[in-house]
Amino acid sequence: MTNVFLAPCDSPNFDDTVKSTVDLNEYSNHPEALNGREEVRFWGVRTGARNEGNFEKMQSGDLVLFYQEGGYVGTAWVESKFEDEEGWASTTFWRGGKSNLVYTLTDFKPIAIPREKVNAIFDYTDGYYPQGLMRVSDDNVEKRPASIKLALERYSEKIS
Repeated sequence: MTNVFLAPCDSPNFDDTVKSTVDLNEYSNHPEALNGREEVRFWGVRTGARNEGNFEKMQSGDLVLFYQEGGYVGTAWVESKFEDEEGWASTTFWRGGKSNLVYTLTDFKPIAIPREKVNAIFDYTDGYYPQGLMRVSDDNVEKRPASIKLALERYSEKIS
């Protein structure tokens, strides 16, 4: 079954590696897990028991909804994941704490949806927001993730 994850994000880090693709030809020291690619979008997870547990459950084809400052700002599919042991992503792109658990993304789409709307889909309280990488319980995912992604993108287009 395809998982749905909620991931907090911050600017400008998110802008640099998810909203925009990273041209790997400009970074010869990138991790081996990214070999053979020219461009990539990626995001990371900080260490910690809950984050690490959710990262372990993440697999190719899972849906990620990105949360920032009161609303959801993007959707994407997980392509692959790897442990960035050298901290390349953190030191090259991200200002702040180390995020060595990295996942690459496909089909990123920007959205602008208040958290209350997304919370209603998953039967969360209006004020809920992800603090770290969160996997939505299977019991709270009533629709296929592809349908959820499409509905959020259409809703975002309608209100913008």
